[in-house]
Amino acid sequence: MAKKIYRILDDLSPSEAKLRNLPRKPDGLYNMHLNEYGQLVKRAGYAKHNTDAILPANGSKIAGMHRYYKQDLTKKFLVAWYKKIYELPDNGGTAVALTDCPDLGPNADTYFADFLNTCYIVNGVNGVFKYNANGFGSVGITKPATPTVSLTGSGSSLGVGNYRFCYTYIDDDGYESNPSDVSNSVTITAAKEKVTVPLSGTTYKKNVYRTSVNGAIYYFDEGVDKATTSFLSTRADNTLGDEVKYDHTAPEATSHLITKRREKLYIAYNDYLYPSHTSDVEYFPPLWRLRTGNSQKITGLLEQLTALPVFTDDSVERLVGTDEDNFEFQNSYSTEGNIAIRSLVDCDNLLVYLGFNGIFYFDGTTSGIFSQALNKYIKDNINYTYAHLSCATYWDDKYILCYPNKNLTGSTVPNESIYVDLKSKTFGIYSYAFSCFSLWNRGTDGLRLFGGSNAEGRVYEIAGLTDYNETTEKDVAIACYDSPEPIDLGIPDIWKQWFNIYIKVKTTLGTALTMNYTLDDGTETSATSQPLIAGKTLWYKFDLGGGGQRARAIKIRPYVSDTYDVTFMGYAFVFDLEAPEY
Repeated sequence: MAKKIYRILDDLSPSEAKLRNLPRKPDGLYNMHLNEYGQLVKRAGYAKHNTDAILPANGSKIAGMHRYYKQDLTKKFLVAWYKKIYELPDNGGTAVALTDCPDLGPNADTYFADFLNTCYIVNGVNGVFKYNANGFGSVGITKPATPTVSLTGSGSSLGVGNYRFCYTYIDDDGYESNPSDVSNSVTITAAKEKVTVPLSGTTYKKNVYRTSVNGAIYYFDEGVDKATTSFLSTRADNTLGDEVKYDHTAPEATSHLITKRREKLYIAYNDYLYPSHTSDVEYFPPLWRLRTGNSQKITGLLEQLTALPVFTDDSVERLVGTDEDNFEFQNSYSTEGNIAIRSLVDCDNLLVYLGFNGIFYFDGTTSGIFSQALNKYIKDNINYTYAHLSCATYWDDKYILCYPNKNLTGSTVPNESIYVDLKSKTFGIYSYAFSCFSLWNRGTDGLRLFGGSNAEGRVYEIAGLTDYNETTEKDVAIACYDSPEPIDLGIPDIWKQWFNIYIKVKTTLGTALTMNYTLDDGTETSATSQPLIAGKTLWYKFDLGGGGQRARAIKIRPYVSDTYDVTFMGYAFVFDLEAPEY
């Protein structure tokens, strides 16, 4: 017989076909991806960032992670776990709860946004918080109690007539509450009398406001420190300051999402969107709130060019305009909303997210899909009861979605990841199982990616750390394989004799390579495993035995499971064609 050879190689070698062009189903690549040279590379492993889990016996997931950057390049790694926000050292170590952080809603999913030098935080339970690397506090202050004022002696510059008072609280950043309800009216019958204003609380500084004589508008009288609980008003009317503000209402306590867009912050409360003031981002006037068109809960906020796309389970709307006088919700050409808040990711200005029918993207005008086959795979495998827990990131040109696969153990939490490579247009599966992701990509951080545990207070570095950038996690074997669709050499009607399969492999210290194959639609068989040679790039030959195996097509699945790097660089098939049957 005149044997022939058919080669399928990477982009660096001439061949009849290329690895990147082999047809594969969404799960055809397992823990492998195509690199820039068209080679199949095993994914890297991940390492424990905090060696000791935060109270490991508790069993609570990591509920949020964020890399907080200040303008002066101060950086903090913030982690939400159980009832606290913690700071983790950059290179691992013991987590420390933020100073002044109260007990928060246990295991509440937590979201972060940086604005100027402050990190703002929401969890859908306790309110809106902030952190500036020096302390933790609340955004928005409940107005003070109503004061009961009285006359106290002489020696002031107040004129004869009636006066009323109110006061506000002020936090350490200078943000002010709405004023208290106004006091009783006090009447000065003889010039020069003073007025005593009792002030409640010792947590905040206070600003005192009063009317001018017989007036109805409240003007700034004086500011006092935290410890002061009683104030004497003595100033003349013509020395009073600005009017008190009434639009400093505390944000809704159950605000569940926050994002920055241009010069404003936006928070989501159920189906309402609240924009902040332009100049004072901690004030969210309730009269400015905007409601989604279908009155559904907001499930995503992410700036995109000049608009703010706002997602619900069933829709995508765009907020256009930049201030309260020109805000407008515009419908988008989208039939699919976002069903998992953490799945929404900006991938080079393409917003990618999980919809009920699979993975979708929003380009600013309309939504679309990457692959019908990919979405069919997700729908066949996802546990919709827990789909809202899915999380995603954009790393190495890949949108990586971690979701609960109902066909795997532990499907009540994200337990498998499917990726979409936006550059090579390929798909694959990673065995990642994380509750959330955190990307570091500024300053001296370089590029680093972290994932949070679904079961304990543990953070893992997935990529970026030197020791693990090109190697898998020590002592943990990672299985990987390539499973392209059956190869028939373009002549599916001709019987073939398959003699040998060659695979070109590069490995650092691999142990064994198994070549699984299936003839036509039969049962998968394994050829004798080959030991891999450390530090070499070699062709490995697999004999199919019996003087050749007869089939019209052959499906291969080369498989490796160890703790080392593996790269597949090409396949070759030794075969012969039988005479046509027609």
